[in-house]
Amino acid sequence: MKTKTVSVVCLMAAGLLMAGCSSSPKSEKYSGVPESEQLRPDVRFPHSLVYIKEGANFGQYSRFIIDPAEIYRGSDASWHKGKVTEQNKQELAQFARAEFVRALGKKYSVVNQPGPGVLRIKLTLADVELTTSTLAVVSHFSPVGMGMNLLGTGAGMQGSFMGSVTISGELRDAQSDTVLAAFLTKQTPLAVDVSKTVGKLAAARSGVTETADKLSAALDRAHATVTAPGP
Repeated sequence: MKTKTVSVVCLMAAGLLMAGCSSSPKSEKYSGVPESEQLRPDVRFPHSLVYIKEGANFGQYSRFIIDPAEIYRGSDASWHKGKVTEQNKQELAQFARAEFVRALGKKYSVVNQPGPGVLRIKLTLADVELTTSTLAVVSHFSPVGMGMNLLGTGAGMQGSFMGSVTISGELRDAQSDTVLAAFLTKQTPLAVDVSKTVGKLAAARSGVTETADKLSAALDRAHATVTAPGP
């Protein structure tokens, strides 16, 4: 038996990609999010900017502190050209923490105090695009719109008039306060997912849920791999 640290790190990073239909956040934007200077595109991880500390082993963490999600206040965020209200932002920030608590709480302990084996997760709601519900529904059911959205799904593109969420995360060893990983990802539902066209925040909420679930799944894989036998 041997510890496969590199594999664990790759699994963790892959989880931060948050599968689904996404487009890459702009590298020159959101300069104020945690670890922004170290975030880099990676061909292994499309649609995200990531940082992973060399040698980080996420399989050793089974307890998590999930801080209240912050709201990015930098001028380089659009917030749908100012159409996202402060109430919308606060609602999504609260939803983000609740979703991470839900996702990680299924198998792991969510705690309030640092200690051995505790990972602190800091979330930042960086930007939101609202779904234009009426136009989104029409575009999904019109022949031309359906064709474009099918093509968009295959290409990993955002659905027409579909909203999105851009969210960053920072993962620290809660005891030493060492940054182990960070990510910035833009999430939007599959272009053909009609269920996410109802409600202006539906697509953004879906992206938050996807992010939380994929991070939890990546941690599961990290725990399953850390003591796996070698080839």
